[in-house]
Amino acid sequence: EAAESSFKSAAQCCTSSIHIRRGDIIIAATDGLYDNVELEDITRIALEWEQKNGFIVGGDIASREKRWRAGSSMTLQSAASIEDLARTLVEKARENSLDNSVDSPFAILAKENDIMWSGGMPDDCTIVAMHVVGAPAMGDEVNEAKEG
Repeated sequence: EAAESSFKSAAQCCTSSIHIRRGDIIIAATDGLYDNVELEDITRIALEWEQKNGFIVGGDIASREKRWRAGSSMTLQSAASIEDLARTLVEKARENSLDNSVDSPFAILAKENDIMWSGGMPDDCTIVAMHVVGAPAMGDEVNEAKEG
């Protein structure tokens, strides 16, 4: 007989609502990411992506706000580079899943439930990365042309 699932119907799903702001990065991913990469590492990788692509210079969020007020959302840069963020996260998840020397979030949770597991959790991984920019690409091209 099949094991009984605790998930009985779609009515038992969990929903929530949050306010998003311009500049937010939204990561929707399967457990292949979250079982293998700590949230602190995910946020560090996202911040490095923002800095590498010039969305945040140093740690100065005020300069980003100033750039937005001037009309530059860097929409095209975001669209061209957001795939790099998703790819970096997938690569980190794969690397960690194959590393038996450091306990993954999955291994830590398993041990808390008296299951002896070390290292990562090999699994498939799907990531959808979104960067909230606040302006359509056409408007951004015009504004960036004016600045240049």
